[in-house]
Amino acid sequence: MQLTDEQQAVLNGAEGPEMAQCMDTLVRYGSAFKAPRLVPIKSAHLTGSFRISSFKAYYEIVERLVAAGLRVKVKTTLNPRPGYDFSLQNRLVLKGQRRHEDNLEALGVTPNYSCVSYLDVNRPEFGDILGWAESSAVIYANSVIGARSNRNSIMVDICQAVTGLTPEFGLLRDENRGGQVRVKLEADVMDAQALGFLLGRHCVDRSPVLDHYPFSVAELKNMGAAMAASGGVSLFHVIGLTPEAPTEEAAFLGRKPEKTITITQDDLTAVRAGGEVQSASKIVAFGCPQMTLEEAREVAQYFVGKRVKRRVLFHLMPSALREFEQTSLFRELLKAGVEVHEHCPLAAMSVRIGLGKQQVLTNSGKLYYYLEGTEYGDLDDVLKVCGVL
Repeated sequence: MQLTDEQQAVLNGAEGPEMAQCMDTLVRYGSAFKAPRLVPIKSAHLTGSFRISSFKAYYEIVERLVAAGLRVKVKTTLNPRPGYDFSLQNRLVLKGQRRHEDNLEALGVTPNYSCVSYLDVNRPEFGDILGWAESSAVIYANSVIGARSNRNSIMVDICQAVTGLTPEFGLLRDENRGGQVRVKLEADVMDAQALGFLLGRHCVDRSPVLDHYPFSVAELKNMGAAMAASGGVSLFHVIGLTPEAPTEEAAFLGRKPEKTITITQDDLTAVRAGGEVQSASKIVAFGCPQMTLEEAREVAQYFVGKRVKRRVLFHLMPSALREFEQTSLFRELLKAGVEVHEHCPLAAMSVRIGLGKQQVLTNSGKLYYYLEGTEYGDLDDVLKVCGVL
């Protein structure tokens, strides 16, 4: 890897041993992927927003960075809180959470606590180079906005934030932005979250190119998140909709697809659990990634004047929740018995005692993939189990 004189000086310790360690991490990371150089980033996004008591090294490094007086060099946002107050077991597992948050804010990290920062306080533009972690944010930025970020890991993300640099490889380079799998859609009733889950399974670590379909912003958000979870996908194209796919030829960079697959209505339906399994669920969870204000308003309307038959959880972006709390619709939701949170449902419900194994029903393809003991249903399915449809 070719470093500039300034980068080499930092690596040699000109800005202290902590900054040198961050630079060394990025150099070794980039060298593993044969990156020719480090390039500046427009912003960063961190995944390490919660403190798990059994982990040590990451938190010790964060504290060392704070003690050295380092601060992030670019706009840096942060994943959701883990639900420290959601349960007693969470308070035990997440000891030290508040101290960790204080340390991150001392580094200059924006305390947005949302995985949907790209629709809030960290909005990249087409072509921006990013140093992001959080798979659902990376795939949205790459696919829907046309910014460029690899799927970076925890610790690498904070090294990018404090140096303002990232190795130039993978999806940062033009030749790697093309599609690889052609996806034909044969479905009259679209379920974007189920589609994302299936595409991840069919296109592991590949970039699918979909038939044109007028997906909404929410559908693109949630479909991409499911795809990134179930298959490690970091970029997709929708012909005539996403910015790098004005045509099929452009989406594939003039190359032929490696394979072509077809997703049918039956395929989408098969992702959904059967009625008896859905009805046995004890918890219904909405919002993974967190719901936007528009999503919350749309779903909340079904609960007006009703009373839920299950424990129902909404998870919103904190900024969206602050706005939502000022509306009459929010008060109606509380009257219906719905719990409204701003934490990550995956983190909050990962430790569950005494609730059985098949107790959560969700319309989130991402949560369905990651959270043990979860079943999937489309929006109508989960509303029926809630008792409001």
